Amino acid sequence: MEAPQAGPRPALHRGLRRIDLVSLTVNTVVGAGVFAMPAQLAAGAGSWSLAVLLAAFVVVALIALCLVEVASRFDVTGGPPVYATAAFGPAAGFAVGWMMGLSRILAFAAIASVMLDYAVAFWPTLAAPAARTAAATLFIASLTLFNLRGVTHGARLGNLFTIAKLAPLVLLAVAGVWMAGWTAIPDQPPAGMAGLSQALLLALFACFGFELVAVLAGEARAPQRDMPLGILGGVAIAGGLYMLLMLACFAVLPDLAGSERPLADAAEALAGPAGGVAIAVAAVLSCAGGLSASMLATPRMFYALAVDDDLPATLGRVHARYRTPQPAILFVALVAWLLTVTGTFIYLVTIFVLARVIIYGMTCLSLIALRRQAGPAPLPVPGGVACAVLAIAGCAAIVATTTIAAVRDVAILLVAGFAVRAITRRWRAGSGS
Repeated sequence: MEAPQAGPRPALHRGLRRIDLVSLTVNTVVGAGVFAMPAQLAAGAGSWSLAVLLAAFVVVALIALCLVEVASRFDVTGGPPVYATAAFGPAAGFAVGWMMGLSRILAFAAIASVMLDYAVAFWPTLAAPAARTAAATLFIASLTLFNLRGVTHGARLGNLFTIAKLAPLVLLAVAGVWMAGWTAIPDQPPAGMAGLSQALLLALFACFGFELVAVLAGEARAPQRDMPLGILGGVAIAGGLYMLLMLACFAVLPDLAGSERPLADAAEALAGPAGGVAIAVAAVLSCAGGLSASMLATPRMFYALAVDDDLPATLGRVHARYRTPQPAILFVALVAWLLTVTGTFIYLVTIFVLARVIIYGMTCLSLIALRRQAGPAPLPVPGGVACAVLAIAGCAAIVATTTIAAVRDVAILLVAGFAVRAITRRWRAGSGS
């Protein structure tokens, strides 16, 4: 099945291998959130921390299974917006695509700021605003250049970041559990329902991002064969790593809930100051890796919307030689840079989780709708409808924990998006393009 399109899509280069898809999923999921998660989970959930983390991954796994089935029906770039369009029409597809693109740019700016904050630990010059701006500019320009030259360049850069950031995290997880044992979880009750809810939201935030490879289906060599392993394999690796890191932190940090840099403190407890510095470097690499993956995927969302006549046609152009959506890449890079260096993104960061949960919920609804409209998928998930219903219930529960202000901000962004869409379509109709 293919989503409704206004015309044939420009050809993108199919260069992503199976290992690239797994790496991209891990790279996106294991980002900035993991470096704060152990302490905040311990503070909110206490001895229930591992159970809360497991619950988060159960929700994520259900959504990922739905994503795998729905993605098997498609062979184009775009991901969840394409699925929503096929299931519920162009307006639903645009809403999902618009929110995905904006939420990823906001996340990019937030993670870039975290990366620069960690980098101050071993490069104090970055504390100065001018040096911070220069570093952000150089980093974003470098990512942009790699991705302008081709999807394989961007993916291979992401693979390098994945290896570089996972190595010290895996060592910390294994060393912590091996040296301190498996029975160090403190007998500390959760901080009430509010603490459990906050801990679950944080765990979910640290687990999100697994949908990225579905966005890049149009640039995968064999998407129907490699997508399931790319999504589910990446989620499984991230889940196992998170569990081991929580055990390691509980084992070596008596006051885990009070730690400001839990992974760095755990590494320092195990290996001295050098261990803390190593984890600080890993934090920078982790953020950089997530940003690399985001710079690869986010422009494709705006590219897909432009191809479907929802955004200006310029964003849907593909470079003749490199076959990359270069105008969309430059647009995302510019907006991300502005938000990173000015900090104006802060008031919208709170809507990230809400926007992402809505997107995931629409994908799960798409599974049910597409089964009714088009019959079995090429890769049907056993109990797929039940998985979708459970995942939707989980998404609804998460939305119920958010604030009215977050819901308001999502509504404002959606209205703004549909205004841009209406202006674009009217202009294209008037110009005959």
